[in-house]
Amino acid sequence: MHTAEQKRVAVATYRRHKSYAKTLRLLGYPSRHVLFDWVRGSRPGRKKPIARSAYRSYSVTVKLEAVNRMLAGEPVVDVAAGLDVANHMLLYKWMHAWHLGGEEGLMTRSERKQREGYRTRAQPEASLPDDPVELRRLSARLLVGKAVLEKELDLVKKDAGVIPGQLTNTSKTIIIQSLRDRLALTMLLDSTGLRANSYQYARTALARPDRLAGLRASVHEIARSSGFTYGSPRVWMALKRAGIVVSEKVVRRVMKQERIPVHYAHRKWHYSSYEGESTPAPKDLVKRDFHAREPNRLWLTDVSEFAARNGKVYLSPIIDCHDGKAVSFTTGRCPDKRLTQSMLEQAIGTLPTQRTNPLIIHSDGGGHYRAAEWIETLNAAGVTRSMSRKGCSPDNATCEGFFGRMKTEMFHERTWNTMSELETAIHWYMDFILQPPHQDQPRWRHHT
Repeated sequence: MHTAEQKRVAVATYRRHKSYAKTLRLLGYPSRHVLFDWVRGSRPGRKKPIARSAYRSYSVTVKLEAVNRMLAGEPVVDVAAGLDVANHMLLYKWMHAWHLGGEEGLMTRSERKQREGYRTRAQPEASLPDDPVELRRLSARLLVGKAVLEKELDLVKKDAGVIPGQLTNTSKTIIIQSLRDRLALTMLLDSTGLRANSYQYARTALARPDRLAGLRASVHEIARSSGFTYGSPRVWMALKRAGIVVSEKVVRRVMKQERIPVHYAHRKWHYSSYEGESTPAPKDLVKRDFHAREPNRLWLTDVSEFAARNGKVYLSPIIDCHDGKAVSFTTGRCPDKRLTQSMLEQAIGTLPTQRTNPLIIHSDGGGHYRAAEWIETLNAAGVTRSMSRKGCSPDNATCEGFFGRMKTEMFHERTWNTMSELETAIHWYMDFILQPPHQDQPRWRHHT
């Protein structure tokens, strides 16, 4: 601090030389800004600066109460007086901050950090109670909460349908029953948030015998015999044929509870035989009406891909819409025109020599069905061509559905190591699965 005499000498030196820099070089004190304030304060008519009161901060609780009282319609001046706020203009600033960020907008930086949680080891230790009795109670509650959380995690691992933090009363009762022998019931109820009467009801319900035990065994048997390809609708139909009357919703729930898998397609890419408009496409004579009153009235054909580890196998069948059976089929390891042409010749060979009813063969717009040899063979046999639109699979929905069901029942969710193994399975399916089922019918088994 500088004395009054030093201030007087510094101001007189500045007035004599009219230079701040020279005054500082001659005297060696004070700083430029301090000398500027001394000179400005020594001028006649200059008012002395008003001494300001110390800065006062307000907690977020006070700010939030002020905002609520203002929203209730209380005058700003009365709110400031009631909360001992020196400047009532601060209340408008708080209101604006509350509109922008809510309660967090009223917090200071330190209050936000405190709200985020403990960042050092000393902070949680300082928040613990000093009373030993209260400290032991807190430790006991934490011990029970840890045990309940471990059981909850075990329950989530066993049942994928359990959501952590959203347990049903039955799940909470199962956890309490597993910890009942070593922890107090009242503390377990308090930790799980379950009422005593709800616990007693759920415990009584769990003690009752399972009325769906027989149904669970039947569902497991049907799913296993189908190779785990049946969903709940087909399992329900199988139960109905067996004389077991139950709702489909119950079957769906049982399959979900028992975690019975259902194999289905997970394809990312599919085979396409489209090669452009090499020849004019015939009209679509079927119009998505895949019904035939007699055999050899409406045939459908397409090519589908089956992938093994060492290559791919392609299946080309002709399906009769009268009974959904395959008239002929060929398999190959290359989707060329020989695959479809040999299939067509086999199918035409099954036709009677004297045929009066017209026959239509429907296909997609692939290049196999636009080839000259394909068209000539059909014209010679008196078969009318029909073709679906490009990229419109519903126009050939029955054939697409045949492939979908076939892959679900014998291809998907299985590992096919060789193409020969896959070809054997395809031939078995086409020879046996499409025939009426019999109890003594031989069954093919896939070995991974």
